[in-house]
Amino acid sequence: MAGSTLLRLSLLLTLAGILLFACSSAQRVRVRRQNMKVRINATGDTIVLKFVRPNPDIKLEGYILGYGSSMFSKQFIQLPENGEPYETEIDAEPKYLVAVQPIPTNDVKKHCTGKVNLDKPLHLVIDSVTPTSVLLSWGTYLKTPYEGNIMNDCLEDGYYTIRYREKNRKWIYQTCPTSDTVIDNLKPNTPYEFVVRPSKDDQRSGVWSKPVIHNTKMEEKIMQMPFKHNRPPFVRVGSKLDPMFPPRTGPPAARLPNPLEKRNSVAKPGEKDKIPDLNKDKNPIMTPKQQPVTAKPSKPKTTTAPTVTAPRFETWENSSLFSSVPASKVDAMGKERYIAPHVVYKTDKKPDEPCSITNSLRYFLEEESAEQNVTSPPRTAPSNLTVVTVEGCPSFIILDWEKTDNETTQYEVISIAKTPDGEQVSILVTNQTHTAVENLTPESSYEFKVKPKNELGEGPPSEPVSFSTESADPRVSENVSGKDAIWTQFPFKTDSYSECNGKQYVKRTWYRKFVGIQLCNSLRYKIYLSDSLNGKFYNIGDQTGHGEDHCQFVDSFLDGRTGTQLPAEQLPVRPGFYRAMRQEPVHFGQIGGSSHVTYVAWYECGTPIPGKW
Repeated sequence: MAGSTLLRLSLLLTLAGILLFACSSAQRVRVRRQNMKVRINATGDTIVLKFVRPNPDIKLEGYILGYGSSMFSKQFIQLPENGEPYETEIDAEPKYLVAVQPIPTNDVKKHCTGKVNLDKPLHLVIDSVTPTSVLLSWGTYLKTPYEGNIMNDCLEDGYYTIRYREKNRKWIYQTCPTSDTVIDNLKPNTPYEFVVRPSKDDQRSGVWSKPVIHNTKMEEKIMQMPFKHNRPPFVRVGSKLDPMFPPRTGPPAARLPNPLEKRNSVAKPGEKDKIPDLNKDKNPIMTPKQQPVTAKPSKPKTTTAPTVTAPRFETWENSSLFSSVPASKVDAMGKERYIAPHVVYKTDKKPDEPCSITNSLRYFLEEESAEQNVTSPPRTAPSNLTVVTVEGCPSFIILDWEKTDNETTQYEVISIAKTPDGEQVSILVTNQTHTAVENLTPESSYEFKVKPKNELGEGPPSEPVSFSTESADPRVSENVSGKDAIWTQFPFKTDSYSECNGKQYVKRTWYRKFVGIQLCNSLRYKIYLSDSLNGKFYNIGDQTGHGEDHCQFVDSFLDGRTGTQLPAEQLPVRPGFYRAMRQEPVHFGQIGGSSHVTYVAWYECGTPIPGKW
C-alpha cells in the first residue's frame, strides 16, 4: 500500500476525497499530521493513486469505501499492510472514498537477550481462576498475575518447566514458553504444591523456585458444570453390557445398517399394560371413596400406563449418514482419503458448512456413570476400536470402542502423531466408551489406542489402529504447513453471554484489536473483541444478521453457524462492538434491546482453535 494502489474500473471513478488524519493507539498517543501528497495517473480505463510518503520509514494504512445507488451495494475494502501492492476489480459505483493515514511508530521495543537466566531463582505467584484451575505467573522479580503484555515475551530465549502435585502424590510436569499459564483439571478445595524453573533445552535448566502451596477454590453449590459436549435428550434403554451402543462384533463396516432391512419396534409378546395399585396409599385424604364390595369398580383412565415402546436413538451404527467408504475418495486437494476396516466416514457435510464436533457427537450414546466396587485392575483390553471421521474435517476424529468388563472406571486415550522429528504422544482421560480427539494436524499420520483404568491400576491396552488425516480445505481458511498456531492461551475478563466455559485464547489483529476466544470445544467457541489485552472483552453484535460473518475474526472464509438466534429486543442491553457486514470496521456502543443489533452465545467457523499447522 505504501507503493501503488491500482484500481481497474470499466466506468469513470470519482475520487470523493482523500483523508489524511492522525491515528491514536490504545494509549491515545497523538501523531503529528504528516504533510503527504498523492500522485494520480489516469490512462484509459486505469487509475493509479500513488501516495508519496514524507520519509521512507512511514507506513500507511487505509481503506476504500464505495457508495452505490442503494445501501446494499456499499463496498468496503481494507488496503493491505507492509507495502504490498493491491489490485482488484470492484463495481463501478458513482462515488468512492479513499482514506489513508500514517501508522504511528512504535517506540516500545522488545529487548531479548537470546537466553533465559538460569542462575536466578524465579518468584512464583498463584491465583485461583475457577474451583478446578489456577493462574501461575512468575519472573526474576516479584510480579502479580495478569501483569505485563504476553505479546512482549521473548519466546526465542527459552522456556519454563512447571511441576505440581497433590500432597504425597507424583509430580505432574508441564512446559510453557511464556511467564504466565493456566493449570486446569485440578480438584476443588484441595492443596497443591507448585514450583517452576527456567530451561534452555533438555540438558540445561535452572534451579527450582521455592515451593508455593495453594488451595484451590471450594466448589460452589450452584456452579457451572465442566464442559460436556452438547447432546439432545434421549431415553437410555440399556448399557452396552445389558443382555437386552448384544455386544458389537466384527469390523465397523459389518455393523453399519442395511437399508433393505426393516427393524421391528413392536413390544415383545406377553407384555401387558401394568395398572398401578391405588390401594397401597392408605392415607384417607388421598384415597378416593370406596365402591360397595358387590359392585365392580370402574377403572380410572388416568391409572392406565401407556404401552412402553422405547424411542429409537439414531447412532452412527444405524444411521445411513455413516459409511465404511467416503462419498468422495479424494479430499479438497485431490489427495486420496484413508480407507481401512476400522475407519468409518460421516458423509453428509457440505463444502460451505463448518465442521462441528458437537453435531457429530449426537450419534454417540452417553454412558451414565455409576459407583462401582472394583476388586482388581481391569483384566480385559477394550475391543472394536473404531475411527469415525467426517469428510472435509481433518482437525478431529471420534474414537469409539467396546467395554468388555465391569472393573473399568476410566480410559486413557493415547494418540501418537508420526512426525519427521519422531513420535509425539498426547493422552486424554474419559469415563465414556467414545471420545473426540481434537486439534489434529492435516495430512498427518496417527496411531490410537485405549487403556482401561480404575483406582487399583491399569489394564491391557487395545490393539492400536492407524489413521491419516486429509488435507486442509482451502475454502475454509488459509493453512500454511509448519506454521505455529497464532493463538496464545491467556485468561481474560469477559462481558459474559456465552454457552462456552473452556480455555481462553487471544490473538492480535491487523485492525488493532484483540480477539478473545473461549472454547466449548476446538470447533465451537465464543468470540470477543477488546481494545486492550488486560481490559474487558466484549460481545460482537450484528446489524444485518446473527454474527455469521464474525468468523472473519478467526480467519475463516466461511459464514459460520451460530448459537440461538434471538431478535435484538429479546436480548439484554449491554455495551459491545458491532458492525453490519464482513470487512467493515467495528464500532462500539449499545447492542441488544432496542438497538436492533443482535448477538449470539457461540460460533462454529470451521477453523480449530488453537489448532495445529
